[in-house]
Amino acid sequence: MMLVRDFVALLVLAPLAASGAVLGGCSAGTTPAPTAPVAAAPPPKDDGSASQGGVGGGAHAAALEQLKIAPLALRADKQNSLRILLPDAPHWTRVKFWGVPSLVGFRYGKDHHAIVAAFVTYAAEPVSGEARPAGSCQKSFEAFAMPWVEAFDVDVQHDPPRAVMWSGPRGVPRDLRAPPQIVDIDSLFAKTATLADRNGYAGAYAAYPAWKGACLIIGVAVPAREDEGRAREVRDRFAKEVLPHVQVTSVDEPKERY
Repeated sequence: MMLVRDFVALLVLAPLAASGAVLGGCSAGTTPAPTAPVAAAPPPKDDGSASQGGVGGGAHAAALEQLKIAPLALRADKQNSLRILLPDAPHWTRVKFWGVPSLVGFRYGKDHHAIVAAFVTYAAEPVSGEARPAGSCQKSFEAFAMPWVEAFDVDVQHDPPRAVMWSGPRGVPRDLRAPPQIVDIDSLFAKTATLADRNGYAGAYAAYPAWKGACLIIGVAVPAREDEGRAREVRDRFAKEVLPHVQVTSVDEPKERY
């Protein structure tokens, strides 16, 4: 099972990026302190049992270095509805969020050096012959997440969004395919003052118009643990190399949640 704080980190990051809202003020851009050299190393084998997360230090720094340079490989959800590239894929373990259904969740090591999650939200479909309204998927996730976000005092820094072309689900007959659509990838850094450890998270997320009336939301959150520079670098790799290449392999919305 996933820690509540890690789940909230994902929900905090995404709607703040989508809406531009700020709870508790907005930080001016800062440059993280230089990081000391650390050799990349994967985390110890994860037994998949419940975890209370982890701390910073050398092990966290080494895990983040591994995420920066490790080869990417595809991982799928249990329903084979999507595939996502993950660095050092064998060391990610599927997990669930407490109390909130998700399509799939992953943690990198039992100490939660990074987390990835996919959710399904619902957006109004356009009338026949019209395109889906721009930003409808981002707005649907904002509505889903805001009740959680409002409980936390958040200080957030935004990076410029990254726009990529996304071709939609695979396996759809050519004559039924929608034209490629622009998907925005939002990156930011959030500090949640009311979480017990007052940790900061570097995060990125994208909202994909994947199915009729349904949106696929995929996000990554990387706890800083006094290593903000490396956390941002891992986030940036996901924004550039992972989120633009998400593959939806189910023509219809998957029905199971976990």
